[in-house]
This record gives sequence, structure tokens and C-alpha cells, in this order.
Amino acid sequence: MPTATAAAHLPIQKRKYHEHSGEPGCQGLEEMNRMFRNFWDPTAYWVCDRQGTRARLQHCPKSQLYSEELGRCVHYANWSWSDFKEPPSRPKATSTQSVSTQ
Repeated sequence: MPTATAAAHLPIQKRKYHEHSGEPGCQGLEEMNRMFRNFWDPTAYWVCDRQGTRARLQHCPKSQLYSEELGRCVHYANWSWSDFKEPPSRPKATSTQSVSTQ
């Protein structure tokens, strides 16, 4: 029978926290008309409609979650966790540049 001290030596599994939502950049043809998992919300997914535009956020019907393995929404009882997979590209960062006048 395992003791409490033996359990203390087991490795602790840590999940990687993602600082972005998994939104694809919709930059390549391989991203067009594909669904991508939303890392923050299992009821949502991203779709690239046109190359070079922002991805569109979509939500699964009620009681369903997006399955990355199946590429579609499934009933929550049939959904299982999977590790995150980065999209082929990410949205380009929008930056505001300050112009100095001298």
C-alpha cells in the first residue's frame, strides 16, 4: 500500500497555459475553410474564410463542445481533452507607432 511520502515523490503534471486563444492568422491556403480550436473556450472554434483576413469566432450548438480530432462539434458527453495544437500561423500583431516631430 503506498504511503503519503511515496506519493510526494511522484511528478506533478503541469498543463501549459496559453497566452493566446489559438486564433489562426489565416495567412496560408492550408488554413482556409478549416476550423481551429479555441484554446480558452471549448464551446468555440475559429474559421478562416478568406486569406489575409481575421478568423471568425463561431460557437457550437448548445450542449456541444468542439473536438479538434474530429474537426466538428460533438455532444459534451462524447468530448475528450486533447493537447493544444498551434495553428500554422498567428494573427499579425497590431502596433501603434508614435511619430516624433522634431
